[in-house]
Amino acid sequence: MMKMIHKLIVLLSIALSSATFADWNTLEDHWYSVSIDEAKSGWAHELVEVEDGTGNLKTTKVQTIALSRAGFEITITVNSTFLESAEGKPISVETSQNAMGQIQKTSWIFQGDTIRTTTEAGGTPIVKDVPLPKENWLTPQAVKRLFVKKMQEGANAITYQTMSPELGPSVVTVVMTKKGESTQNILGKETIVSSWETVNDKMPIIGTEYYSPVGVSIGSSMNAGFGAIENSIMSKHEALSPVNEVPELMVSLFVEPSEPIDNKATELSMIVKSKDGTEITLPSVGSQRATANEDGSVTIVVDLDYSGEATKEELADETYLSASAICDGTDEAVIAIATEAIQSLPEDASDLQKALQLRKTVNEYIDEKGLSTAFASASQTARDRKGDCSEHGVLLCGVLRASGIPSRGVMGMVYVPEYGAPNGVFGWHMWSQALIDGKWVDLDATLSVPFTVGHITTITTSLSDEEFATETSGILSTIGNIEVDVISEDSNKE
Repeated sequence: MMKMIHKLIVLLSIALSSATFADWNTLEDHWYSVSIDEAKSGWAHELVEVEDGTGNLKTTKVQTIALSRAGFEITITVNSTFLESAEGKPISVETSQNAMGQIQKTSWIFQGDTIRTTTEAGGTPIVKDVPLPKENWLTPQAVKRLFVKKMQEGANAITYQTMSPELGPSVVTVVMTKKGESTQNILGKETIVSSWETVNDKMPIIGTEYYSPVGVSIGSSMNAGFGAIENSIMSKHEALSPVNEVPELMVSLFVEPSEPIDNKATELSMIVKSKDGTEITLPSVGSQRATANEDGSVTIVVDLDYSGEATKEELADETYLSASAICDGTDEAVIAIATEAIQSLPEDASDLQKALQLRKTVNEYIDEKGLSTAFASASQTARDRKGDCSEHGVLLCGVLRASGIPSRGVMGMVYVPEYGAPNGVFGWHMWSQALIDGKWVDLDATLSVPFTVGHITTITTSLSDEEFATETSGILSTIGNIEVDVISEDSNKE
């Protein structure tokens, strides 16, 4: 699950990029240092080029960050390219993410009223033709032209719509509000820098961006709960300077409950509240029932004998069985695992019996359990048999889908007794839910048992290529901002 947080850190600085063979002239070339809580974590590079003859514009962005979780260093590099015409018509987008050797690729080809999307993460590429959104939206360089025009006209608020492959083929609305100006020394020159508060309708994070009078990005900052992320313009040499101390995120995000929890209990009641007093929102799904309180906290009951009903929309949603890059139930290696697991059951086995067997199989199949893998897909995990909670979660979802059982991923926290603090700790985690007989059943493939009361669900995700990033960004509103008070637990329910 910490790897998902690492991935979201990269997504917070939305990047678009690629490569084509032609004669290109450089229009802009900027380097940035990336830091988390004032500790350098990596670098970013943005290049804008124009093609001879056509006037096509290519925006290339590369970002590399290094993070630590419990002593294991994780490095993630995102490359992306947005190709557009001189008039701002989208042509293509390509992105790739390399996370400790686990490579995921996405490409978009704009063709009339549709976008041909191709995603790949260790298995067979998944190709789809999806409708081009009907809303008007702007390509990266069209956004810059609008911003510079409005800024130079003295606007204090700017709203525009754009698209980003990291957030799926849907329109993102961005609102920028001017906060002020100051004179700063930028790359050896005194420069007037304007600051803009920036929000969008896809990710629950408020950021601040800084620009020169001609629209050059000077940097950005945002508080994501787990730390302040800052990008600062500087020379290439300074940007590429070594990272001396990799920021540690995993241990810093542990949450100690008010008292120890008995993971053998069958029911547990807790109050979850924010550290800063803001309202917390948690879902009633699977074994969890959530009730909002007047003070902004949420009372949750985790009951192992209860599974929440799926909505009509969820029952009709085909994405819970569909193949995606991160969860491909049609992958031959995933199918092989599912088939072998089900063969050990009677022919009349129920879907619940199948799901429980598949959970047990995934737990045993991943024989190299550790923190060195960086959010591999189900296809990748089926081949290399290693990973932690996220690999267990997506592989279980994959084999469930391969067996005809709808599934989805769950992100939240899991209780670890006698670790990290006197009362044990909750750590960020990922597991799975199976849709069985109209109900969502929680299944955690990292455990020796199907599930425990020591789980707090924050969001669920269909794991689809189109919605994955937007769905998982929901955890950003709670990361680093949660306290847990235990109310009661029951090991002997009638």
